[in-house]
Amino acid sequence: MGITRTRQAYEFPAGIAPPLGKVRAWLREQLGEVGSTTIADTELLTTELVTNAHEHANGVCELRVSLPSDREVVRVEVDDHRPLLRPRRVAKQDPTSPRGRGLELVEAISTQWGVNTGTGYKTVWAEIPVL
Repeated sequence: MGITRTRQAYEFPAGIAPPLGKVRAWLREQLGEVGSTTIADTELLTTELVTNAHEHANGVCELRVSLPSDREVVRVEVDDHRPLLRPRRVAKQDPTSPRGRGLELVEAISTQWGVNTGTGYKTVWAEIPVL
């Protein structure tokens, strides 16, 4: 599969919006040996997690992607500086709004996702099946 047991990290500059186009290009580079559907799903899921961290958790610290050797998944981890702010789905007041569907997408695309916290940081992670 190419990348096994390897975790590649993308670090974000502080104080600016995340460069989502560069993030997607970086993901394609890291995941070049998996199928195009898996790459597209990983790009969409990662964009949602990075955007959530930027908008709700004082910015993104780091993004990591790996292909664990013991499972057929891509694992994405996004760190931010708000360990007490847990991701949560909210009921949409306006169904025509283009916002508010991020965690629905994460749940739909991933086989599993979760949150790990530590002193001063939180990691939101998700695993996407390799198709």
